[in-house]
Amino acid sequence: MDHFADLAIVFEPVGLNEVQVLARVRQQVHAVPATDHPLAHKSVLRLGECAQFPVGLPTAPYGVRHLIDRALMGASSQLDIAIGSDNFEFLRRYPTKEHLVTFQIPIGLPLVDGIDDMIARPVDTRDIPEDLLYLRQLRGPTLPVAAAKFAVQLEKVFATRFD
Repeated sequence: MDHFADLAIVFEPVGLNEVQVLARVRQQVHAVPATDHPLAHKSVLRLGECAQFPVGLPTAPYGVRHLIDRALMGASSQLDIAIGSDNFEFLRRYPTKEHLVTFQIPIGLPLVDGIDDMIARPVDTRDIPEDLLYLRQLRGPTLPVAAAKFAVQLEKVFATRFD
């Protein structure tokens, strides 16, 4: 940990003794296809349904990818990974270009379906369980005033949007 940030928002983090949790919220992995994709009409998707189409995935160090990889261990179907990226905004917007499915958690999704011709559908928790998104700061030092005010705003957003 390089300690150059006052705050961090981390999904599926490794426990670290030098940080303290300011807030946490549950996040369910969502599949993100285009609005005209064959899966777009379903309200909840199974991972096996997503495996019938090419997918775009985040690269290995990210929590969403970790959850998907864990879900696929021993699964009867595997994903056809057409593209990998560490840029979630790229992955969120890419399905309309190549008609594939990507994955995201709610904090990275628009509040309304159909924006940029994409929709988000939760992946059934029997396939990929929910996990926690954390707002963290380094243990010990007091946050600068601006960072502390921003942390309070983030805590409010977490509480109203996700719980």
